[in-house]
Amino acid sequence: MEAGIQGAVARIGAELIRTVLQQRVYHADDQRVTPAGMIRVGPRHVWVRSLWGDIPIRRAYYVRLEGGDGSTPADSLLGLWHRCTPALARIVSALASEVPFETGADLLHQTTAATLNGRQFHRLAADAGAAARRWATNRKPLPDAPEVLYVSYDGTGVPMRKECLTGRRGKGPDGKARTREMRLGCVFTQTALDQAGRAVRDPNSTTYVSGLLNSEQFGRIIKAEAVRRGARKARRVVVLSDGANWCGKAAAMNFPRALHILDFYHAAEHVRDLSRALFGEGRKATVQFRVWRRALLRGKADAVIGTARGLLHQAADPDGARRQVAYLQHNRPHMQYDLYRNDGLFIGSGVIEAGCKTVVAQRAKLSGMLWGKNGLQHILTLRCLKLGHELGLFWDYIFGATNARKAA
Repeated sequence: MEAGIQGAVARIGAELIRTVLQQRVYHADDQRVTPAGMIRVGPRHVWVRSLWGDIPIRRAYYVRLEGGDGSTPADSLLGLWHRCTPALARIVSALASEVPFETGADLLHQTTAATLNGRQFHRLAADAGAAARRWATNRKPLPDAPEVLYVSYDGTGVPMRKECLTGRRGKGPDGKARTREMRLGCVFTQTALDQAGRAVRDPNSTTYVSGLLNSEQFGRIIKAEAVRRGARKARRVVVLSDGANWCGKAAAMNFPRALHILDFYHAAEHVRDLSRALFGEGRKATVQFRVWRRALLRGKADAVIGTARGLLHQAADPDGARRQVAYLQHNRPHMQYDLYRNDGLFIGSGVIEAGCKTVVAQRAKLSGMLWGKNGLQHILTLRCLKLGHELGLFWDYIFGATNARKAA
């Protein structure tokens, strides 16, 4: 019974769409003067894909007197994208950003009369991702002047096909690479503090960029996103990172005037490892870690480093202790946590840490997945836009441009 009702509703919806589109095309074809050098040879139909099923539309077909390809000028009036209606195109891209292609196609079949199979769904999603990346790259800066603009970035490995791993070494015992690092960046703003004086991220202010890129290339796209979000107008720009070498280089090259903060929790992890390297496993290392962690929060990184150096001669693991001291010394300028907190700034990179899970892992690192380079980039472009509340803006642009062509 329910299936019969759904089928009837789908047929009614399809007929309504077909009627509207067909009347628009008939009217235009009736008004059009046959172009010079061409002859009208009668109507031909095109199948339009919609949420109500595939709809046939008949439109005038013209051929050149001297031969060659024909044309159907009325197609520009249909407002389609790859023969899809706007609603179907938007839903395919949103689903592709959330679930595997076959799952997305199945969801469409279960909830609409759309006829896309998994392969067609995949192809449309890939085309949408490629178009979205071109659109995102060419956007103009926003007019906003943020109070505080944060930039943060990190990387996470994604399982790739063998042909995408040629010449790359892995971290495992066999030296074989199974993943490639997808770099992810985010930009967000802050204008307020909570009742305890802690920084509060502005709602819906986080946007993302991603890429299978080296650090220099990625630095350019995260800089472009920061500039688009108002980095040149912001009262203050803050870079939050985990202290990896490439993160520091990217900050120095692309944000030389920004305040660079080392994520406090990464700093604390290194202090914990330092305590264990000095005192071994046990209560003494735990107590010392807690003391030094509180000292870091009070901005006493120099005192922690100095004390640790004085204990290197008796360390349980001298080499490990020296590595941790070197890490802290290298990042010492970015560990003035007392000043950062007094200024009401974030001291943790939790936004990008969560982003690596929600943006990348939850879509691209599911069991059994193996990605090609372009396919991964296309889907994560859609996902970055969707989670950054900008996927709708992309489609508004696409169908706005279609309407502009129709008006012309």
